[in-house]
Amino acid sequence: MMTKQLACLVEQALVDEVQLSPKPGLVDARDNGAHTDMDASLFIKSARALTPFFEQMAQAAWCHPVDQTLRETIAQIGRSAEQAMFEATGGVNTHKGAIWVMGLLVSVYAHQISMRQSTQIETVLKKVSQLAQFLDEQYTSQNVTHGAVVKKRYRVNGAYEEAVLGYPHILLAVQTYQKWQTNTPKQAQLQMLLTLMGSVADTCVLHRSDQQTLIKMQQLAIQAGQNALPNDSFTALIQYCQEHHISPGGSADLLAASLFVLAVDAKISVC
Repeated sequence: MMTKQLACLVEQALVDEVQLSPKPGLVDARDNGAHTDMDASLFIKSARALTPFFEQMAQAAWCHPVDQTLRETIAQIGRSAEQAMFEATGGVNTHKGAIWVMGLLVSVYAHQISMRQSTQIETVLKKVSQLAQFLDEQYTSQNVTHGAVVKKRYRVNGAYEEAVLGYPHILLAVQTYQKWQTNTPKQAQLQMLLTLMGSVADTCVLHRSDQQTLIKMQQLAIQAGQNALPNDSFTALIQYCQEHHISPGGSADLLAASLFVLAVDAKISVC
């Protein structure tokens, strides 16, 4: 599998995530969830604008060791990708979180494939952890992000910590998919999202609300995930997110990433 194919699989995962419907609080093919400044077509436009940058990351990682140099190279490409995203969306943040997680994943997959090393999901996630732990010493930001404020206030893990831990929630989502894969793809993917919403300390939710609201959302997601969809708890979860104007963007990024690793795994297994 070459670098362009990997980048195309990233794009498809991003598109599949936004088109999956109905999603509590999130933009989907049905409505805009808790958002007023974005819709599905904007997400798709953003995803397509990012594809060349994911290909650049994969190319940078091809036959290159997982080291400080690679970390700084893909970070620089990632910042260019963010700029392209904002240009494509008119300044709307559609995929900033996805650029981080997908950039790490596509780079590690490219490395593993080019070096003829294991592409087992668990192995890839451990290598992602190694790559994330190298600091981007070429970049210093003057801006304090919403995520940083939320992490400090509530003492929760954010996108960086999730990566350093080797994305345990991606592994959890993949396990959920394996449990529900005999059902329809939509059912399995929504169950993956519910697993993530029920376990991730989503900084996007905390930024818009508070810890009590997050806990209630998690409880509803866990209840909804216990049975086939739709069910009463799932309907209540959708209503709760809408009424409280919360959108689990962190869970959405992890869902897209989980769809990507499943797609790569399926592609490699038939090659």
